[in-house]
Amino acid sequence: MIRLQPPIFLLNLKAYMWGREVVEFAKSVEKISKEIEMSFIIAPQVIDVYRVAEAVDLPVFSPTIDPISPGRGVGKILPEAIKEAGACGVLINHSENERTLREIRQCILKAHELDLLTLVCADSPESAAAVTLLGADLVLPEPPELIGTLRSVGREMSRFLIDSVNKVKQINSRTFVLAGAGIASPEDAAQVIQLGADGLGASRIIYEAKDRVKFVRETALAMLREWEKRK
Repeated sequence: MIRLQPPIFLLNLKAYMWGREVVEFAKSVEKISKEIEMSFIIAPQVIDVYRVAEAVDLPVFSPTIDPISPGRGVGKILPEAIKEAGACGVLINHSENERTLREIRQCILKAHELDLLTLVCADSPESAAAVTLLGADLVLPEPPELIGTLRSVGREMSRFLIDSVNKVKQINSRTFVLAGAGIASPEDAAQVIQLGADGLGASRIIYEAKDRVKFVRETALAMLREWEKRK
């Protein structure tokens, strides 16, 4: 199983980017990763996992899996296929693709059978604690009302993030906590690291930034500067 080095920057591309465009973006991120010593995760469309994993030497996460085994399962995402496609991890339970607690547990178990890291989303500090107990490797707590708004959780709901970090770390200090929802600037990124996060996830702002590569680089540098202060 791959080892991640915080701070961790999740580039969750959702349905904003696909095909050749996502490959070129991933190559730009790979260049940044050689300059800045931290972990970058690319989460493309499921159909692009293979092409991105083939093109760059970066952790690639599938945006979802289904807890199924080889055999029947039309339209489902087979974890074994995701693993062979080159993914080293999976996102589970994003607010745009929610799962029951039972399904989350099944997905985590199946992913771990295949040495895939699990990044599990949560909509409250209590949910963040629950998915940590279920075995998540990384937890991404996001207040649903801020997702996609460009209003940062660090500015708008700092207590949400602080409580989430505390609850997760009390259960397992080795579980990484990423901040999510509304992060739209290097200043937002620095703030969530100050508040205790091990990294962050960004989506919409990557697509909308006038210069995506510049945004990623400046945000990563802001994260790393704050991370160094915590040592």
